[in-house]
Amino acid sequence: MNFATIGELRKVFDDMQQKGIIGPYAVGGAFAATLHNEPIATADLDIFFLCAQQPAGLVLDLSAIYDYARELGFGFDHEFVEILGWLVQFVESSTDPLWRDAIKNSQTVNFVGVDLPVIKPDYLVAMWLQAGRQKDYDKIRMFADAGLIDFENLRIVDRYGLSEKWEKAKHRLFHED
Repeated sequence: MNFATIGELRKVFDDMQQKGIIGPYAVGGAFAATLHNEPIATADLDIFFLCAQQPAGLVLDLSAIYDYARELGFGFDHEFVEILGWLVQFVESSTDPLWRDAIKNSQTVNFVGVDLPVIKPDYLVAMWLQAGRQKDYDKIRMFADAGLIDFENLRIVDRYGLSEKWEKAKHRLFHED
C-alpha cells in the first residue's frame, strides 16, 4: 500500500459520494484498527457505505460502483476494486443497524496529513463481535490490551443485541469466571 496516495484515494471516495454513487462512508475493518492503534496485516481497505438512494428492489445493485471504476480505468480483483494501488472492498451497510450507525457516528482521523472518516473503536468491537471470527476476537483483544475500549461500559453491545455474545466472548478472551 502506498500511503502517499491516501489523499487521492479520499478524493475518489468523495467524488463517488458527490455523484450519488455511494452515500456517507467510513473506513472500517483491519485498516481502521490500524488507524486507531497499531499496524495489522491487511491486504485491503474496507469502505463501509450507505446507499445514496434506496434500492428499487430486494437485490442490491453495485453496478454504479463498478461502472465508475471502469470509467476511470481501475481494475478488479474478485470482490475488490483496485484504486490507485489499493484493493478496496465496498461494503454496503444500510440494512444492518449497527453498521449504519457506525458510519453515521464515525470520527475523523488524520492519517499522513489526510482526514478520513473512520469507524470508532467501540463500533469496530461490536462489528467484530457480531462477525465472530477468530481474527475478529484477536482484534478485540488487541484493542483491550491497548486500552482503547472500556469494556465495563461497552453499552453498544446491549443496544445491538450482542450482550449474550459479549459475555461468552469475555470469558473466551479474558478467561473470566
